[in-house]
Amino acid sequence: MSDKKIRSPLSDEEKREVWGEWADREGEYLDEVEQRWGDSTAYAQSAKRVATYGKKQWEQINRDNAAIEARIRELMDAGADPSSEAAMDVAEAQLQHIARWFYDMTHEFHVQKSYLYVEDPRFRAGIEANTRPGAAEWLQEAIKANAARAAEAPTTAG
Repeated sequence: MSDKKIRSPLSDEEKREVWGEWADREGEYLDEVEQRWGDSTAYAQSAKRVATYGKKQWEQINRDNAAIEARIRELMDAGADPSSEAAMDVAEAQLQHIARWFYDMTHEFHVQKSYLYVEDPRFRAGIEANTRPGAAEWLQEAIKANAARAAEAPTTAG
């Protein structure tokens, strides 16, 4: 088995507690991830980080993600345009969440990843399960707007 292979130190019981139904198909999903992205830097970073996460870290990851999803739902329910400041802020929060827990995430990479949210039914279902129908497209537009905002932001000289 490769040193880059994604592994978790959690017991099977802990995996079910913190990952839910995903734990039942862990092997299948991780094989697909390795096949699709196993040679990428992001995959190697994620494998290294995930190998250190215990139950408390996964519970925090889940809480953080739930807060992001709740904010998406609130904004959509309020009719917020995905290019609004609040929508871009939630897109930025998601980017930072991924970067903190899994792998380095640039705005350009986030835009690329957003296509999975819309085009892959599993990603869409994951996003829309705790938000609402249409959230995948709404989030993608917010991610694109956030990337444009970041590209326009003045940089500070060091």
